Amino acid sequence: MSYEIIGTTASFIVLASFLMNEEWQIRVVNIFGAALFVFYGVLIGAFSVWVLNAILIIVHVYKLVRYFKE
Repeated sequence: MSYEIIGTTASFIVLASFLMNEEWQIRVVNIFGAALFVFYGVLIGAFSVWVLNAILIIVHVYKLVRYFKE
């Protein structure tokens, strides 16, 4: 399997997240894209890719929790 397929799929998921209308929808879909980027980054040994996306997942989860508490 080509690792580029995983990275490209992750890119399209992140892009699709920005087509959503609601903030929570954007964040939920983006979490899936970021998780796939973490997997991709680990596979190709790209520390900057997987660390950035792991942090983004934490930020999105934090923001979602705050969003639903309000």
